[in-house]
Formats: sequence, structure tokens, C-alpha cells
Amino acid sequence: MSAAREIPAAVLGRQIAAADPERSVFVSANAGSGKTHVLAQRVINLLLRGTAPEKILCITFTKAAAANMATRVFDTLAEWTALDDAALDMKIKTSTGKASDADARARARRLFATALETPGGLKVQTIHAFCTRLLHQFPFEADVAARFEVLDDAATSQLLNELTLDVMSKAAADPDSPLGRALAAAITAAADITFKEVIAEAIGKRDLITQWLARAGGVPQAIDELSRGFGLAPGDTLQAVENEYFSSPHISPPEWPALIAVLATSDKDADRKQGMRLEQAMRAGGRDRIDAYLDVFCTGERKGRSSILTKNFAAANASWAAKLDAEKERVCALVAREFALRARDRSAALLTVANAVIERYRATKDRRGLLDYEDLIDKTLALFRNTAAAWVLYKLDLGIDHVLVDEAQDTSPKQWEIIKTLVAEFVGGGARENVRRTVFAVGDEKQSIFSFQGAAPLAFADNRRHFKALFEDAQAAFVEERLEYSFRSGPVVLGAVDSVFAREQAFRGLSHDPVKTVHQAVYADAPGQVEIWDLIAPDEKDGSKEGWDAPFDTTSETSPAIKLAGKIARTVKAWCARGTRPRDVLILVRQRGPVFEAAIRALKREGIAVAGADRLVLTEHIAVMDLLVLGDALLLPDDDLALATVLKSPLFGLDDEQLYALAHGRKGPLRSALRAKAAADPAFAAAAAALDQLTHQARARTPFAFYAHVLGAMGGRKNFLARLGIEASDPLDEFLNLALDYERRETPSLQGFLDWIRAAQSEVKRDMEMGRDEVRVMTVHGAKGLEALNVILIDSTTTRPEGAHPPRLLTAPIPGAPPGTDALIWAVARDKDAGPMTTARAAALDAARDEYRRLLYVAMTRAAERLIVCGTKGVNKSPDGCWHQLVLDGVERRLRA
Repeated sequence: MSAAREIPAAVLGRQIAAADPERSVFVSANAGSGKTHVLAQRVINLLLRGTAPEKILCITFTKAAAANMATRVFDTLAEWTALDDAALDMKIKTSTGKASDADARARARRLFATALETPGGLKVQTIHAFCTRLLHQFPFEADVAARFEVLDDAATSQLLNELTLDVMSKAAADPDSPLGRALAAAITAAADITFKEVIAEAIGKRDLITQWLARAGGVPQAIDELSRGFGLAPGDTLQAVENEYFSSPHISPPEWPALIAVLATSDKDADRKQGMRLEQAMRAGGRDRIDAYLDVFCTGERKGRSSILTKNFAAANASWAAKLDAEKERVCALVAREFALRARDRSAALLTVANAVIERYRATKDRRGLLDYEDLIDKTLALFRNTAAAWVLYKLDLGIDHVLVDEAQDTSPKQWEIIKTLVAEFVGGGARENVRRTVFAVGDEKQSIFSFQGAAPLAFADNRRHFKALFEDAQAAFVEERLEYSFRSGPVVLGAVDSVFAREQAFRGLSHDPVKTVHQAVYADAPGQVEIWDLIAPDEKDGSKEGWDAPFDTTSETSPAIKLAGKIARTVKAWCARGTRPRDVLILVRQRGPVFEAAIRALKREGIAVAGADRLVLTEHIAVMDLLVLGDALLLPDDDLALATVLKSPLFGLDDEQLYALAHGRKGPLRSALRAKAAADPAFAAAAAALDQLTHQARARTPFAFYAHVLGAMGGRKNFLARLGIEASDPLDEFLNLALDYERRETPSLQGFLDWIRAAQSEVKRDMEMGRDEVRVMTVHGAKGLEALNVILIDSTTTRPEGAHPPRLLTAPIPGAPPGTDALIWAVARDKDAGPMTTARAAALDAARDEYRRLLYVAMTRAAERLIVCGTKGVNKSPDGCWHQLVLDGVERRLRA
């Protein structure tokens, strides 16, 4: 076994400086630079200095990160208890940069027991866990139920879905009410399913809606502000604009026949087509007449035509040309107003319905004593702002001396406010004098990829300046450190990263400072390889038509996604044949789609162990679908399709021939046929007996007890794992957890549970840091914090930077309102930009492109030794594969250098 490589002194010096417990420090750390190690090192140094474990608060981004951090600290302290003096001295010096003595060694050996015996243990937790603990400690001051429950994502989704359906049903039942009119307006703009999705997005921005309505004074007042934002009067209507199209035109309808006759004399098709458009408008009525008339002056996107008539024909008919140009200006102005009105009305409808759902959601939570994750943050902030609760901060001040923040670039503005409030007590004459107290934050703006969860990348630099000023005013030590050395990747991979992000096109929006990236490898001789594969295009069509009975939802074996997946699988198989372990391969996609599923299938076909999807909707997993349809078959004995599905599932294991023999020629329900033929086939007899037993169990037991029996005593879990592999274990466990959770919230019944779980659309997030020897296939978001020797990026450089779909909800400032007060606008793809939408859409697209660059950075820096960038040609790709070319150019330039 080779000895551990020595870390260069310069790298150790940076780590020791960042982990110095005597100073407050903000650390900017590149990917793979060991920021988690430095954070754990600082905690240990604080303990070595004599800080009580309970006075250290370490805030991490996820529960997994918190567990990992605590494990690192405890593992290190446990190791120290068994070291001899010389080895322990070396460990202490590596951690603190200082020589140790007998007292330091004795204290170091006691730290493990001290940390274990601390009441409540080390405070290494997420910000939500900290808030939960605080609110449970001070429920009266925080105005929360004394024994409140925290809604998880599944329960929140299910409750919001239920309330949304209730609100929409109420609106449909009373179409003349404000809510009913809002629903009618919304449904004309989008299908009901799309509208539900938009409502869910709006509810995710409920802070904005709540603050807007509170300041405006209600929904009607907010809609009036929305009108002013679009340059409209509150009473303006779409009908009034439609009436204006023909009320005072520069060319009146009686003149149209003459104009049509003139246009017909042109020798140019373009002019004659204009005459045909006008003739179509003359024959049509209602809205069809308006649309046909607009075709004369506007393109299909309803932008004004560059020219109404051809140049020579316009010169020969100057009078008509002048009238047409004047009419175009008038019509285009009306079109702009029409788009503004449609956007105003659509946004107003969304605001009305979303507010109704939000109010019901808030009332339901208050009635049941529930808090969601956003409530935890809001209630904690409200508690801190409450002057009557100043003694809460006093008590906290007695309990916290040091605050450490991990993954600080993903901390939201509200979460920063909580941290600021805690730290302000450190330097503002808090409860205790003469105690050195510090704040430590480590993060990397370049890896901020969770804006959809409220992360604000630029807030890291803003808060660094805030805390620097705060501590310098108090004459307390505060420093900024940078960790640029990578323990993960070698110079080849890092050189490729720096070459790609050396151009302004790539590093723009990557961080607060618009500069190119700089990385250094800890070990200059580390191996490395970067490959850029040619983009895979679809095969040329052979001219034959696809059969009418061909499945519409399958992917052709000649599609780019299938071909690329096959090439990847063959490549990985070749690696494994040369000694690479499957766990050393990480395959990343920007988003789940055909190529994601194709890669998993291709790997399985090649006999390579693969972990399966990192995240999936629970009710879409085949094992869970079989369990749900089992419930359907028991509740509805005449549902032959459900029963046939169950009989073919791993729970019963009948094959196609047995099912055909059972079903063909039957006179009644399939269940009756099964009983009738039980004597003829032992498999039928066993299935009939099992179904009878399960029918009794379903009536007598709760959903959890019933499904625990199916998966346990009946052998269902063993059968599922035998057919589907170990990856089915997580969905089955989560299914049982949800059954237990359902029983805590609702009156337990099988029918109620089936309806509840299908509505909840719960997701399973699989732990990809697991020790199983399997290839991991996941999104770049899911791979944050992970690494592998070999990384393959699929379509990360070929999809459009701004995303496959334009943003639907935009935020724009309200004219005349205080700064920071925004309106929520529902945009659709066919909209012509109107009023504030132009600026709002541009800002949203810029933010999406910036995050795309950070996603690419995160993806490339997961690789330790080998990086492959590949992709497909097709729809929703970046123009001419420009980002793929940018990466290719950067790698080639690096190789030439």
C-alpha cells in the first residue's frame, strides 16, 4: 500500500489560516479545495482552544452535509484518542500550525468524550433544523403552536394540491364571483393542467405575493398597480381595444374592395398576398376578422411588418402606401395594448386564485399547528425582530460563541438575516464581555446553482463586506481567505476548466467579480485526460412512413439519445475491463430526459452495475405502481385490468401464457375466472388464496400494516428485488414511510391512502454517496458535492443556456411603489413584450444564463482524472452548439499550450 502523499506547505498554510479560531474568516474556496475539511478543522481547533461544544453552531446546507460534517469531526477526535504522543503532536500541528505540549495532548485525547457527553451534542445542523429547535424552545414568543409539526415536501405538495383543487372547484361553482371570473380568464390563457402548474409556481413565490398585497391593501388594489405597470387604466378592457381596430381606421372597410383591386394588379406575389389577406378579413367576422386584418400589417408573431408593399409598387401607389403605413402604426399600437391587456388580465387572474389558495393554506396550517420550511425561517426572523423577545437573543447569546456557515453561496437572503442577527450580538455588547467570538463562512459563488430554492449568488460577496465592516468597527479580527488549490483534480482537468472560463462569454455571471477562473492542482503530477466527443446527429430519414400502430412514446433505436447512450455504455464497459470500478464513474446530465433514461438502460444491457435514477417520482416507480394497483384490484374486484397487472407483477409472478389461459374465453370477471380455474393450475390456486387473504388484510389492517405484510410476510420485497434489483429498495422504503406518515395525519383507510399518495407526487431522492460499486447517473444539481475519477457530461454544453422553456413567472418593479416592491407577471411564449415584460424577461433570461455557466463549472469540476464532454444534435440546443464549441476550443488551446 503506497504511503500518503505529503501536502505542500503552501496549501497547508492556507488551510491553517482559514481554520484559525482566533479570527473571523470568510473563505472563497474553489471546487475540490477541501472546504469541508477546513470547516471540520476549524470546529476541532475551537474545541482544542477550550470552547465548549455547545457554544459552536455549524450551519450546513443539507441534512446529509450536516451528518457528514459531524462524522468527520467525531472520526478525527476518535482517531486522536489512540495516537501516540509523536503522531498526535503532528496531527495537532497540521490542524493548528502550532506545536503542542502535554496539556494540549491531554485535552485533545479528552475531546472525543467531551463532544459525546455534551447535552444535545454538537450543533451541526441545517438552518431549518436550527429554527425548528429555536421555535420549540420559544413557542409563546414566536407565536407558534407549542407542539407544532413541520410539513415535509411531500405533505406540503399534497396539501397545496388539495387546496388548489378546492379553490378551483369553488370558482367553477360560482362563475360570477371574482374568483370564478379569474378562473375563467386563466383557463382561456392556458389548459387547466398548465394553470395548476403556474399556480404552484406562484405559491412558491408567496412571500412576494403576500408582501405586495399587504402593502397595496388587497387584491383589487394590487391589480390596479399592475394596470399602471402596463401603462393601462384599471377600467381598460380587451373588448374596448378590439372595438378600436375598425372604429377609426386610416382605411375604412368600404375602401377595402378598391384596395384589394389595386393590389391584384401587382406583378409581385407579396402584394397580391396582401390583397388576399385583406379579402379574407372582409369576409370574416368577430375575432377572426381582427386576426385576418392583423395579418396584413403584422407577422405571425404580431410584430409590425418591415414593409407592407413592395418598393416599386408602393412608389407607383403612393397614396395607398401612405395610408397603409399610417394604419400599420395605429394597428401595431393597438396590438401592443392588446398584449398588455392580456398579460394584465392573465396575471390578475393568477394573483386572485393564488391568493385564495395561499390564504387557505395559511389558515389550514394555523388550525392544524403546522409549519412548512419557509414558515420556520419567517417565524424565526419575526421572533428576532420582536422587541418584546429581546431576552430570547440574550439567552441565545449565552449559548453561542461561534457561528460557522457551510456552502454559504447557497444561503438565501432570509437565512443570511438570521445569521446576521446572531452575529450582531457578538460585536454589539452582547450578554458576555471579554469572550473572543467569531463567524466563519466558506463558499464558492461559482457553485451557486440553487436559485430556485432562493439562493442568491451575489449575496456571498455582499455579506462578506457586511461582516468585515461589522467586525472592523468593533476592532475585531476579520480576514478573507482563498482556497485555490484542488485536492480533487489534476492539472489537465483544471487546465481545461480554466481555459473554458478564461473568456468573458464564459466567466460573465460566474461570480461577483467578473474575472477568469484560477485553479491550481495540489499534486502537479496527478494524471488527467479530457475528451470532447463529436455531437451525435439523428440518422437520415429513409423516406418510409412510420406505422400507424407504432407506439407514440418510444424512442427510436437510431435516435441521437439512444446512439449516444450506447456509446457511453460501451466506453464504460471497456474501462471496467481495464480495471475501473463502476463506482468510479459518474454520468451527469443537465436535466432528466430521454438521454438520461437511455444511459441507464444501455449500462444495464452491457451488464454494468448502475445505481439507477438519483431522483424519481415515487408513484412512477414500477414497484410502487404494482403496490398501488394491488390496492385498486382489492378495492374494485371487477377491475380486470388492475388484477391482470397485479398477477403479472413480481407479487404473483404469472407469465403471459398463464394470464392468457386465465383470461381468454372467460364469462365473468377475471377474479371469478381465477377461482374457477384454481383446481386446474397450482399457480392459479396460490394466487386465488393469496388474493382472498389480502382482501381480508386490506379490510382489517391500516395501510402501513397491510403493505408491511405484503412486502414482508408475503415476500413481496424479496420478489421485487429479485426482478428489479437493489435500486427498488429505496422506493419501497419510502412508500412504507409515507404510509406511516399518512396514518399520523389522516383516518387510515386503504382507499384514502391510495388517493393521498397519488395526489402527493412524492419524490425519492437517493443517496449517491453510498458505498455500493455502481455507476451513478444523475443531474448536475444532484451531483453538487460529489466527485469521481471519471466523469461524463451529457448535453451539458449543447442545451440552450436559458433553458428549454422561457420563464413563465416574471417579477417587475411597480411604478410609484417603494424600491424592492415587485409585481408578479404571468408570461406566455406567444406574448409580444409589453410594458414591464421586456425588462423583466431579459433579467430572467440573464439570470438563467448565469446559472447555466455555474452549472457547467460544477459539472466539469466533478472529475478527478478523466472528463468526457458529449452531446446530441436536435431541438432545444444552443445555437450551432456554441457552448460545445467553446469547451472544445478551450481544451484544444490547453493541449496546444
